[in-house]
Amino acid sequence: MYWLRYLRNGQTRVVILDGWSVAHARMRAAGLEPGCYVAGYRIDRATAAHLREGVVGRVLSHQEALALLVPKKPPVPSLRRP
Repeated sequence: MYWLRYLRNGQTRVVILDGWSVAHARMRAAGLEPGCYVAGYRIDRATAAHLREGVVGRVLSHQEALALLVPKKPPVPSLRRP
């Protein structure tokens, strides 16, 4: 699985796709018209297992991609009063 970074209209776009190589994933992403290719990175299996359903195979905005990278903070425990 590959994380492909693109630039379109001055905005970063990300596409996450399965492929045998970065080049293969880029060819598959071409049909989505994500923009001008910037970089591609292989995603390991452990990381791929944690991806939400619906993010693979579509163009993601910069904010959507950041939400995948930044872990959410756990809820703050309530304060107990004696």
